[in-house]
Amino acid sequence: MERIEHTLAPSPQLPTVCVVRLQDRIAAYGGLSVLLLGGPDDLAGAASRVRSVIRNCRSFDYLDETDIADAEALGITALRSDRGAGAFVDERVWLFGEDAFDPFLNGMSPTESTYLASDRDALRRALESTYAMTDYRVPACGSFSPCCGHMGVELDFMRYCLERFEAGEEQFAEVARTFFGEHLREWGVLFAVVLRDKARHPAMRYLSYALDKFIASESVTFRHSPPSLCVQRAMLD
Repeated sequence: MERIEHTLAPSPQLPTVCVVRLQDRIAAYGGLSVLLLGGPDDLAGAASRVRSVIRNCRSFDYLDETDIADAEALGITALRSDRGAGAFVDERVWLFGEDAFDPFLNGMSPTESTYLASDRDALRRALESTYAMTDYRVPACGSFSPCCGHMGVELDFMRYCLERFEAGEEQFAEVARTFFGEHLREWGVLFAVVLRDKARHPAMRYLSYALDKFIASESVTFRHSPPSLCVQRAMLD
């Protein structure tokens, strides 16, 4: 599959700095993961946490901030109702599959191996080894399989690494940087672009924009800001 490259030039009308507060990054990774894996009762809160971070995230020329704002307003409002949250979960099942992705029944795959890996077994072993090495407990994906390469799980793993780093385990800085570079940076924006094309529910469309913008911003953060700087700023703010 052809790799999609985006220009990361900032827009002068909105913030041009990366999201460097560690707590904000943890909240964004966790909230995005919940939107992909959580139950109906958890969705509105997760979307609101994501919104508070994404609004302060740098802007990129390839993203239309007006479209993002419209999707945000419609999407979060929809998730606040039982009907809207239920419709979001139903669309998520249709998009990704309930037990596994079926290209004849579902809209798009939620797993990394579909987008990048030529050797799916090798990718699965690498992910499982990383999770085991760090004592990460893979969250429930319902009955979906394979779970370890699910976008929601990879986002949650980043949350886990940054939380461990915040707690003083400095080795998790390099774990997070390496994992992001080898996995999410490579397929996160591509996944978001495909999701935006398939999305019908306004909150699903907002999720696609938020993930796209956050992954792009994190790419800059990891490239230019040592994780220790994020901790230092968090302590000073």
